[in-house]
Amino acid sequence: MSKVGAFFDLNQDVSLSAGHDRMVVFARRRSGGLAHISEVDNGKACNCACLACDELLIARQGDVREHSFAHQSGSQCHNALDAMMNGVAAMLIERRQRFVTPVLRVEAGVEGPFGLIADTRFQPAVQVPVERVELARQAPWKHSCVVATVKGHTLLIHIALRRPASASKVARLRELGQAAVEVDLSRAAPRTIAELAEILFGVDERKTWLHNPKSAAISADIRLALAPVVAQRWQEHRDALERQRQEELHAASLARRQHEIFLEERKADEEEVTRAAQAEHSSLSRPSKPPKPEELSPSVEYVGTSGSVWLLHSALPDIHFRVEPGAWHELQVLRRYGAIEDTSAGVFRISRAGWASASIELASAWRAVRSVDQPISSD
Repeated sequence: MSKVGAFFDLNQDVSLSAGHDRMVVFARRRSGGLAHISEVDNGKACNCACLACDELLIARQGDVREHSFAHQSGSQCHNALDAMMNGVAAMLIERRQRFVTPVLRVEAGVEGPFGLIADTRFQPAVQVPVERVELARQAPWKHSCVVATVKGHTLLIHIALRRPASASKVARLRELGQAAVEVDLSRAAPRTIAELAEILFGVDERKTWLHNPKSAAISADIRLALAPVVAQRWQEHRDALERQRQEELHAASLARRQHEIFLEERKADEEEVTRAAQAEHSSLSRPSKPPKPEELSPSVEYVGTSGSVWLLHSALPDIHFRVEPGAWHELQVLRRYGAIEDTSAGVFRISRAGWASASIELASAWRAVRSVDQPISSD
């Protein structure tokens, strides 16, 4: 058993931070392999280098502070802790020759008539054999990450201590077609080697896929499965639009017919007046005004499902009408288009434009339309 292997096997509870989140406790031996602060000589004699920048380190093993490594130049290496955690992870994976991938979640959809119709599929976490592992710089990261070989393919395992990978890095991984897993420790970092091992070799929500080459095929399968559903939704939408169009055409046709009836009645009234005038003229009698319909007498009856609406004769510009007590639906529609009650006459009145608009909406409610000339009760 190697010295490094023995340390990892026998010191699972050793701290990864030496009591402070900025303290580096693992470094690379100049002769190769990882070294813990407890395994090396004090000061420059430790003969170790930083895993991130490769600068020589000194081992601080005093009696006051917790033991840790520091750069000989006194500089602060911003990637030292990330590189150290990636290095420890690489050593653990190398020792056990396995890794547990995170759950793969793939969501895909197809555009439907009212937005995206989507579905989600999951692939469970899987323990995979690791044939080879090293700590190396690999795009898109500038610092070292764990580079593992799984079934002949490269899998990047990035340990993120400070912040997760950016969207640009994820996009770059997709461009490269590179499988990559991130272990996000920015919110809850392990305190010991054993805790880090539990994350690497167990199911943990801190592990996520940054890119999985299988995602594209799974997305295609989802869209293929959704295709019949989406096609049916589009057909239903087209059928609904056609029904609406036919209803609008029917309503417009009925409104035009009602207008034609109104014009025919007015023309008939005018012709009747003309004939009366001609008859009076031919008999050399004193011309008199033709008889006019009684003001507010019924002109046209619109028979609804629950009652009738009578259009009344009136010399005023607005249209006047009466409503049977049961025709409450028709009255509500007419009120919405501006109908008001003339309490003094016991009738309702509405503008001609309002009547035309209301007639279109009520077209499907009229069971019959007929001309009338007999008086109606005001009850």
